[in-house]
Formats: sequence, C-alpha cells, structure tokens
Amino acid sequence: MRRLVYVLLSREEKDRGDPGMTATSHVAASASGASRDWRTVLASSDVYAVLSDPAVMADPLPLAAWLRENAPVYRRTDGEYLVSRYEDVSRLFRAPPDHIRVQAAGILRSGAMEQHPSVRRLADTIGLRNPPEHTRLNRVYLRYFTATRVSALRQRTRAIVADSVRDLTARLAAGQQADLHELATALPTYMMSLLLDLPPADVSWLNTCVWRIEQPFDPTLTDTRLSDADRSSAELDAFVVDLVARRRGSGGGDLITALADTRDDEGGLSQNDIIAMVFTILAGGGPTMAWVIALALWRTLVRREHVDRLDGSPGGAAAYVEELLRFESPAMYSPIPRVAVRDIELGGEVLPAGSRIYGLITGANHDPRAFPDPGVFDPSRFDPSSRRRAAAPVLAYGTGIHRCVGAHLASMELEVVFEEISALLPDLHLDGPVTWGRTSYSRSVTALPVRLGTSAAARSAHQRP
Repeated sequence: MRRLVYVLLSREEKDRGDPGMTATSHVAASASGASRDWRTVLASSDVYAVLSDPAVMADPLPLAAWLRENAPVYRRTDGEYLVSRYEDVSRLFRAPPDHIRVQAAGILRSGAMEQHPSVRRLADTIGLRNPPEHTRLNRVYLRYFTATRVSALRQRTRAIVADSVRDLTARLAAGQQADLHELATALPTYMMSLLLDLPPADVSWLNTCVWRIEQPFDPTLTDTRLSDADRSSAELDAFVVDLVARRRGSGGGDLITALADTRDDEGGLSQNDIIAMVFTILAGGGPTMAWVIALALWRTLVRREHVDRLDGSPGGAAAYVEELLRFESPAMYSPIPRVAVRDIELGGEVLPAGSRIYGLITGANHDPRAFPDPGVFDPSRFDPSSRRRAAAPVLAYGTGIHRCVGAHLASMELEVVFEEISALLPDLHLDGPVTWGRTSYSRSVTALPVRLGTSAAARSAHQRP
C-alpha cells in the first residue's frame, strides 16, 4: 500500500493565529496547573477559553479536579452550567427526554441559527435529535456498527496498520524523524475509504470539511471560522447529494449505497437524513478518530507503564485501551447542548427548567468516587481476568441514547494500533515539541515527532508527574 500523505488542515488552520499552540513541557504544565489559583483564573476568564489553552489541553486534570471538588455545578456568567462529577455527568447523559433534551438552538450562543448552513448541518445530526427521530435513525446506524460487523473488519484493519508501521519503521531505521500523527491519520482515512468506497484523497478532503463544519460547537468560535464552516457545509452537501444519486440502486456494498437504499416502516431516508448520517460517520471516524489515536500514542510515549499488557494476552489490549480512554479523555466535555425540560437536581443543586447543561468528561473520568486512585494509570481495572471489582463505565464515548454509535469500531482500531506498534514502542522517543489543536472541547494532538532511541531525557521532559 502506498504511504498516505495525509494533510487534514493547513498549519494556518491548525494554529488559527494563536500563539502557544505548542504545549510547554508536560511536567511544567502539570506543575503550574497544580499550583494555579483556579478560582482567580476563572473569575477573569471564561472556563471554555481556559480549557482551550494549550497548557491546560496538555494536562486538564488540575483544572478538572478543582472544578469537581470546589464547583461541581459550575455556572458561567451567561447562565450555562458545567457539571464535573461522575454521577452528575452520567445522570445528565442518561436522563430521559422528558427530563433532558438536546437542543440545536444552543450551538450558537448568539445570532440566528437558521442563517448558517454549518449549524443547520450539525442540528440535523443524530447527536442533536431527540426521540422519536433519534430512535429511528439510531436503529439504522446500529445495523452497520454492531460488535459482529466491527469484528469482521479487524483483519482488514490490521493489514492497514501493519503497512503503516512497516513504513514508519523503515523511515526511523534510516535515521529519519517521523510524525506519529501521520500514522494516527492514515488508519481512519483508509477505514473511511473502505466503508464508504471512496478514494483516500476524497476522504481526506471530506475530513477537512467536517473539521470546519464542527467549529460552531466551540464557544471560542470566530466569525472567520464560522464563515469557513458554512462554505464547507455547502461543499460537503453537494458532494454527498451527487454521490447518493449515483449510488442509489447500484447494488454496491458500501455504507453510502446502503443508506441510500435503506427502507423501514416509514419508508426510505430523506436526502437530508443521508447527508447528516454520512457527516456523522465521517466526523466520528475521521478527524476525531485521528485525534484519539494520536492522543493515545502520545500518552503511551510519555508514560510507559503497563505497555507489557500489549503482549497479546487475552483482553490485554482492550483493557489498555479502555484505561487510555479514561485517563486521557479525548473530549474534555460534550459539546452537545442539553437543556433541562423540568427542574433537575445535580450536584446537590436544583437547576431550573430551561437551563443549558454540559458535562465535563475529563472530570468525571477522574472522579475518585467512581474510579479508585484515578491518577494511577492501571489497565487492570478493566481486565476481566483480574480480581478487582468491576470499574464504572468510562464516559469517553458518552452514555445513554446519545452514546457514540461507532464506539465498537473506535476501540477496535485503537486495539489494533497498539497491538501492531507495541514491538516498536520501547525504542521510540519524542523528538521535538508536541503540538495541540485549539478547541475548548476536544484534545487534539496535531504533531507527534519521534525518532528511534531510548532517550530518558526526551521522555521525562514530557511526563506528567
């Protein structure tokens, strides 16, 4: 397989003119985070702006811990709430629709939603629909992302990753520096290419569109980014409409053909439903998955405890991946606006009907009430063969009716990546600054340079104590 040169975003788009996109050393970020007066910081800065700071993105745990223990129901100046304890976040995500409903109107804090094609596109996705529309669409998704169907893709996934790892190994053996972000982006691109029957170049372009369209989720959104999102939304819609027209009734085995030909008790899917579903599949399986893989690789490089669990033992990789998702939550909080239909009690406070509420996943996944010794990276808490009491479910994929429909696929991809790269991991070390994307809700590693060698100094400079 020819090595994929994958460019998700231009450097200008990654940085957006923001200085400090390269995180300070992890130990410095952690030390400063642990000692910062978060009450004073939050009194002068919006919590979402603080979360988007690269130093906080590299290590959000001190801020999350402060919120969880001192302001578990944090109220922003505009009246929105951010809850951070596991019980409250889980309850928020699992609440029935007569208590909590997702609300598309909450995406943009100001301005008319209907004016912006990108916001309309986000509003039509399954994540922003309530029953019964959500129930119907979710049934369609689940047909194609069952554990059995995902398991059938494992060998194809392994072949894709093995090819990328061989290419990576050859470059490193020749003394070259390599960027593991390329490995992290190659797999999701080829997987989407396989599932949608599209050339990798088309998938790469679509992923760029998806990233731009998702920008209205970010409370730090600028007018320029919103304009880019609207333009990309129109381009993606036109592409999918043309594709569906050509695929419908063709008998192809890809997901787009399957969606175009789907029939149920209510007839076929509307054109808008299909566009929204293709967008959702790309959003979860493309840029987001690339960031998850890169973040997981970064975490493993800076702290190598328990890498021996990737030795092929039954359940070892699965437990390792589950603990990675808990320890380094890719989504710091869920960007989906949830609104209280009636008064609801969270964290000992009664939030009135109409309140807009968000869940801080990073805080929940490190709540000692749910995970004993949450600061210890310990895959055995998710290993069925251990004698430990079963751990609480990790919230990285959400929970309840809006849990990520592609969770099985995402975890399988992560497991295969670590199984295939495990032999190389002991000889890899970071060889330059780790670079982070800048959104307030998602932790995205956009550069992860490595070389062969065993440089303890290089590793310790990036470690969380």
